[in-house]
Amino acid sequence: MLSLTKQLECPPTNQDIDGRICAHALDAYDKEHKDPNSRHQLNFDASLALLGRLVECFQHPAVVLDALDECSAEVRGHLLRGLLSLIREAKCPFKVFISSRHSLDIEDCLRDLPHVCIEARDNSEDIKNYVQKKLTLAIQEKRLLRRKVSQELKRCVEEIILRDANGM
Repeated sequence: MLSLTKQLECPPTNQDIDGRICAHALDAYDKEHKDPNSRHQLNFDASLALLGRLVECFQHPAVVLDALDECSAEVRGHLLRGLLSLIREAKCPFKVFISSRHSLDIEDCLRDLPHVCIEARDNSEDIKNYVQKKLTLAIQEKRLLRRKVSQELKRCVEEIILRDANGM
């Protein structure tokens, strides 16, 4: 949640939007540092509250959450519930881009929201082209078996890489 907050807290132009972002962030920072029990890092609820205030500072707020499946089921459930509450409460459309491998709990949580699913097979031709190009270049530059690669070996290497790529 802190990372998502930071995405909205740090405008790309290094200028605050109407002065509100810095004020919200500084208020949260000051409050956290005044707490004698604080670890000087916002907890989840404080980060969520700050993220909600920061979302209101933008006309078209958006955040990116990559590899959600790599979080534990408990953490991602907590994170998704927090984000869903912000999406519902936002006064303007709040876009959240999530990348993840298939996970039933994530799919169930997002089922009723507009979404686009991209499968590994959707990228298979791009991946194949990339592998072929890189493999040919490695052979030409003598980085693969000092350029002593038969067409059969090249085809075999390509097949193995594509088989094991799993859409990545």
